[in-house]
Amino acid sequence: MRVIRLIGPVARAVDWIPVLVSGLLVVVLVSVLDAGSPLGSGTALTLLRMAGPLLGAAAGFTVLDEMAASTAASPVPRVLRHRIRCAAGALTAGACWAAACAIAVARLPAGGVLPVPGIAVEAAACVVAGLLAATVAARRYEGRAAALAGMGGLLAVFAVTLVLRGPYWPWLYPREPAWETVHHGWTAALAVLLVALDVAGRGPWKTR
Repeated sequence: MRVIRLIGPVARAVDWIPVLVSGLLVVVLVSVLDAGSPLGSGTALTLLRMAGPLLGAAAGFTVLDEMAASTAASPVPRVLRHRIRCAAGALTAGACWAAACAIAVARLPAGGVLPVPGIAVEAAACVVAGLLAATVAARRYEGRAAALAGMGGLLAVFAVTLVLRGPYWPWLYPREPAWETVHHGWTAALAVLLVALDVAGRGPWKTR
């Protein structure tokens, strides 16, 4: 019951703009690219993969609690507020990604398929990683600087994976034998990230 009463006030305090703008950008991009013709499976896969880090970085803004210092003595634990904020950011990013995915699937040519379960796990891990990066950065930086620092760290990690061209992301394709094995690893990584996010949310935060 206490969680339900908190949803409204926390939702009003959340910085929704970055994640909503990023979500709209992802949906529009999937909708207008090659408009008037089918969207190739490879192009759709790349767009949806790139949407994960973008939405994860933007979702990090939703975890910032500007009133953490003034509400430290509140009967409502900070970790509970943090969980609500993370849920709000993750659900919003997830809804935007799902909308983009639905559009991409609808635009596929006859016989075209997308490995939706696999890329959905990738996107979920990216979003949770974005929330975790911002949460960790909030221990050191104040206000939006924490989200920006988290965003920079997250995007740097994914930039390195692009350069390394490893078999995990984003150079792995469904036709390759390692696809299933690698995505078991993605699922395990998602579970670890979720635990780490909850633990990180219990630590001290800097505020203005």
